[in-house]
Amino acid sequence: MTITVKLFGPQAQLAGVREVRVEVGDGATGARVLAALGRTAPALRPSLDGSRLAVDHEYVGDEQVIRAGQEVALIGMVSGG
Repeated sequence: MTITVKLFGPQAQLAGVREVRVEVGDGATGARVLAALGRTAPALRPSLDGSRLAVDHEYVGDEQVIRAGQEVALIGMVSGG
């Protein structure tokens, strides 16, 4: 199954694109999608440990199953005060 992951801000700049398509098996988890991102877009690897996935506008954990057709976004670490 192909998942399209939206990228924003510095991560989009690192990858040079606003979206990355990754190949994962059916019933892939958040952790598997993040691992696939690291393989598909190596420039993102340094930022992945501090990032989370949002699926259909809600943060998900590593064990969350992601299904075809869901909107997936990589949300990088945010700082400020």
